[in-house]
Amino acid sequence: MNSTPTDENRFHELVNENRNKILRVCRAYAWNSADQDDLYQEILFQVWRGLPALREKQFANTWLYRVVINTAISFVRKRASGSDRIVHFEPAYITRTIESRQAVEENQDDRIASLYTAIYKLNPLEKALVTLFLEDFTYEQIAEATGISANNVGVLLHRAKKKLSHLMKEEVRNE
Repeated sequence: MNSTPTDENRFHELVNENRNKILRVCRAYAWNSADQDDLYQEILFQVWRGLPALREKQFANTWLYRVVINTAISFVRKRASGSDRIVHFEPAYITRTIESRQAVEENQDDRIASLYTAIYKLNPLEKALVTLFLEDFTYEQIAEATGISANNVGVLLHRAKKKLSHLMKEEVRNE
């Protein structure tokens, strides 16, 4: 792909303005840090690849979220159905992984960690809806980013919130 300095500037501007949002989506869709890094790189690639199609600056954030969410969903599907399907680890490895992840998250608010754990358990569409909602997108913006109607966004988001609440309560009971 031939890129112009303008494309490079737009890319850097768009990514820098939305880096934390992109990272939050990566965290919601990929559990471990290696997968989060892989997903982040894939998102950047897809944003760069699709940037020439973005014509109007006013729709940049909606367009970006569409790319981010669709890439995240594709990433999860590819991981679930591909050759790197599910690797069976020894229980000691799982315990070490969980303990190291918990050590990292000790510096963060427990409710946020609990929320992300619950979000991770949602299906891809629910993750997309909740992630966009947490970024203060309107129902209309979420509808545009996901390709479903605004009314359907409201219904599905309501169900996702109830499911999140249940998952978070369940996690508290299991502690």
